[in-house]
Amino acid sequence: MGRVLMVALAVCAVAAQDAGQRPTFRAGVRTVAIYATVSDREGRLVPDLGRDAFEVLDDGRPAELTVFSNESQPITMAVMLDMSGSMLGKFLRVRASTLSLVNGLQAGDRARIGTFGDEVAVSPLLTGDKEVLSRVLHQELWPGGGTPLWAGLDAAMTSLAGEGGRRVVLVLTDGMDTTSSTFFPRSRSPGALQKSAIDEGFMVYAIGMEGSGLESGIVDMAEQTGGGHFELKSNASLTETFARVVEELRHQYLLGFVPASLDGKTHRLQVRLKPSGLQVRARKNYRAEPER
Repeated sequence: MGRVLMVALAVCAVAAQDAGQRPTFRAGVRTVAIYATVSDREGRLVPDLGRDAFEVLDDGRPAELTVFSNESQPITMAVMLDMSGSMLGKFLRVRASTLSLVNGLQAGDRARIGTFGDEVAVSPLLTGDKEVLSRVLHQELWPGGGTPLWAGLDAAMTSLAGEGGRRVVLVLTDGMDTTSSTFFPRSRSPGALQKSAIDEGFMVYAIGMEGSGLESGIVDMAEQTGGGHFELKSNASLTETFARVVEELRHQYLLGFVPASLDGKTHRLQVRLKPSGLQVRARKNYRAEPER
């Protein structure tokens, strides 16, 4: 698989052209973008905090916020569905739930659908057209084969490499990776993928259906990138879990700061909240890519 390296290090606001268009943000040169999810003790999202509620530490040192927004940001997402043989009995449930996710897209959102099983395939169409996405789900899902989970993640990240702003990979699987090695060296190793996710600013969400559960590598990648991971119990609602991911993405805070040094190193990030009783989830690292 071809690899395009693009580090999303900066964010700037672009005003909406009309009242019905949501604000968008584009990658720039220096600003580090952080998308933060805030919840209370019961897990309910808290969407109405102001700039002063947040503190960002860059390698332990306070960083001045130069960008802040609590407005909804457009979703750019690759949805990767496990189509290995063990998913055959769950196929209709997966398709129906993914159709529900597609139907919940709003103006400005874009998604593409991909699968991994006998082969790894990603639709070339990154679109908000619900009819197009529905057609992909009805015509391009074929269960069978092993579980090339990491190869699927690689394909999803590669497919979004040229996009700006917040780039999300949502992966659904019912088991551990079994066949990604057959796709190497075209696919990157799990360690290389996690490094790329951190360096390039991807956000990973992982959903584990009934089976052997999510493997630790994908859980760690989700946590490091500020995404999330969910383990579904028997007969739990996949539709509701997809809806939870979309709800989080709609209510994330955008924080940005200018790093003191573009030293080419990976820096540790920490986002802290001044109000007590709240929890925040955000990316834990960034790479200070030198200017060229």
